[in-house]
Amino acid sequence: MTIRMIVQQSLLVLSLVLAAPTWSQDSVQVKALGSHKYSSFKKSKAREAALVNAKETALKKYISSLPMAKQRMLLGSFDEIVSDIDTYVVEISVQQEKRDKDTRQYKVAVMAQINPTAFDIYLANNSEAGIQSSGESSDFGAMFIARVEVTRKAYDEKTVSVTETDNLASLEESSASDGESSLDSVREKSLSVSKSGGSREQKRDKVQYEPSIEISQDVAYAVEEYLGNAGFEAMSVEDLDDVPYLDEVVDDMRSSGRMPSRMLKQFKNAAIDAGWTFLGMGTIDIGTPQQDPARGTVRVPATVAFKVWSLDDGRAKTVASVRPQVVYGQDRGNASVAETNAYNEAVKQAMETVVSQLQQKGLR
Repeated sequence: MTIRMIVQQSLLVLSLVLAAPTWSQDSVQVKALGSHKYSSFKKSKAREAALVNAKETALKKYISSLPMAKQRMLLGSFDEIVSDIDTYVVEISVQQEKRDKDTRQYKVAVMAQINPTAFDIYLANNSEAGIQSSGESSDFGAMFIARVEVTRKAYDEKTVSVTETDNLASLEESSASDGESSLDSVREKSLSVSKSGGSREQKRDKVQYEPSIEISQDVAYAVEEYLGNAGFEAMSVEDLDDVPYLDEVVDDMRSSGRMPSRMLKQFKNAAIDAGWTFLGMGTIDIGTPQQDPARGTVRVPATVAFKVWSLDDGRAKTVASVRPQVVYGQDRGNASVAETNAYNEAVKQAMETVVSQLQQKGLR
């Protein structure tokens, strides 16, 4: 092979790489079907209409996977979102298409690339928090305490078998005579009746968690980034006066896994004194890495719970909450990366839910 041919092939490969579409890691793939019923068939027109229908279907499927409060707001503005659909469905790849002459429909199956950030921008721009002028955003501080699973003791299922057996005996007597002599005999017959049963007992796994200051600090960065993107003024809980330091909070949570009531009250009072609008407190429990044979990845579970209080009238009133939910972080072989993805996904799930609840209530 000549040098010229090698150079030409290299340039060809480079051009293909540059021409290939690139996606943000935050984009979401959604499969969707679209169709268009025609009266007179013109392929280009029918195909384009079917693709638009597929995009709308992909949007609805994605929105249906979001927290309820966010769903309500987006579906309430669906017509406006559809009018700018290419902002949300950034690309589609046609998997299959056909013309159904019997039903006079043109059908397409697509893989759509959805941009979740575009929905967050839309909601932020149309929420009370998002339309505030610079310096007028609501103060919102939040703290997550992250704990990692250090031991798990699993118990085998205990099975108890019970067998009951009854032995019954009966005597059968017979007599015979030929007129001159007689013969008497006795024959014993035995019967056996058995019954079986039992019970099963399963103990809950005994799990021990250990609070992690390092992960709690990493989570704080993710929370502040999300709040800023949502149009709030992200505040650091560490800047409050007369509240325990993070290591003190962690020490008090080692046994119970929950923040003591007296300590929580200290944070609420300090946030009220500081003039904050919102205060959020939550926990993230990170499990041990698991192999996922179906995907060929390592995945790490994370259980997240979160609560937000409104403080603007001098009292702490619950205005948003996330019940304990399990999310997963995955990576192809690296457990540490999967763990990072797990707690980032937990933050996203919690903050996305509570911010949507606040936006739906018109709170800012």
